[in-house]
Amino acid sequence: MENNGLVKHSGGCHCGAVRFTVLASSKITIYVCNCSICTKKQIKGFIVSDENFELLQGKDNLIQYTFNTGGAKHLFCKTCGVQSFYKPRSNPEGISRS
Repeated sequence: MENNGLVKHSGGCHCGAVRFTVLASSKITIYVCNCSICTKKQIKGFIVSDENFELLQGKDNLIQYTFNTGGAKHLFCKTCGVQSFYKPRSNPEGISRS
């Protein structure tokens, strides 16, 4: 499904408790974050604006982790531990899709 040249991408955690969709270009640019947690987990992702992100289910199943300045908000599924997305410190008005 396309919307103003954007394609709907869907994702979620391993157990399926957390599900979401994002609207993004069909050709996305992947970023490699160099913060300590992303480096340890080898996280790569792309950033979309808040209005192009929709959490479909699992809000109550998310647990938040912050460190250092507390700017980045890392969200994990309470059941399976997967981090499907987070709010980056470098772009607090966006969501990084892992």
